[in-house]
Formats: sequence, structure tokens, C-alpha cells
Amino acid sequence: MNRNHLLLGATGLVSLLAGFMLFNLLDTDRTTGKQVTGQEIALKSIPLTDLDGTQTLLGDWEGKILVINFWAPWCAPCRREIPALLEVQRSYAADQVRILGIAFDGEAQVRRFAAEYGIDYPLFLAGNRSAMYNAAFVNPSGSLPYTALLGPKRNIIFQHNGELSVQQLREQLQALL
Repeated sequence: MNRNHLLLGATGLVSLLAGFMLFNLLDTDRTTGKQVTGQEIALKSIPLTDLDGTQTLLGDWEGKILVINFWAPWCAPCRREIPALLEVQRSYAADQVRILGIAFDGEAQVRRFAAEYGIDYPLFLAGNRSAMYNAAFVNPSGSLPYTALLGPKRNIIFQHNGELSVQQLREQLQALL
């Protein structure tokens, strides 16, 4: 493929993404009739695929505070962070706080790691959606681990690049609750 074809393809992709973002800047939530931002619409419609291949949408977790953690079994800071996420999941379950892990690795590796570490919160596979997830959750570097705290209306309240401590996450959740 020559340079002109690559440039044309890149320009088309950027135009498509820009059009999508402009289209979704403001819309009305069809269930409440309230205006919502493009980010809220986009986050609600984010597709998730669990380890069994079952598809769901981020919007299916409506009404809960979500801690979305992007990680991989091969990522050393991610491995160190898992016990903190497990502790928060157990401590805040009654407060409608849910941890969702989006793994950047294959299903077999993620299953093995989850069993080894006793992960009891829902896990999803990034698969070929990594660029979409990074754009939607405002992680332009694509670094791991990366954590986003979403309010009940699916707005991003807090974002963190790198390893997150229990204390940092508790402070953010206490402020929200």
C-alpha cells in the first residue's frame, strides 16, 4: 500500500470519528427526556464482551457507580493493583459501587489470572476495541493500568493513569457517596 492510500485512509477515519463526535454532542435521553452530553451517550453505548463471549453494554449497569479498570495480566502495576480493587469491591458493594475490569489480553490468560488472584468482579475483554475504549474513557496514551470512576449517569468523575491505591480510590468514592 502506498503512502497516498494510507493518508487517504487516515483522513477518512479522522473524518468519521469527528462526524460521530459532532453527531453525539447533544441528544435527548429517550427514557427521561433530559438532554445528555455526547460523552454520556457514548459511554452508555460502549459494548462489553465477557469471558464467555456474552455481549452487554455499559449502560446496562445503570444506577451504579462504576470503577472501570483497564489492565492486563502481563502488566506488573496492574498485578499489584488487583488486591486494592478487590478490597474496594467488597467494602462498597452495599453502596452500589461495582468494579468492572477490561482486560487487554486473551481469554485464556485472563481466566488463568482471575483464578489465581481470586477476582470476583466482572471481567471483559478489550479485544479489537482497545482504541475505542481508550478514546471513550479519555486515555490517549493507552497506558495500563488506567482507571475511570463513573457516576450513576455515566459521566467520568475521576481518571487515573498508573497504579491506584486503596486510599486514592476510597477518597474518590467517599466524595461521590
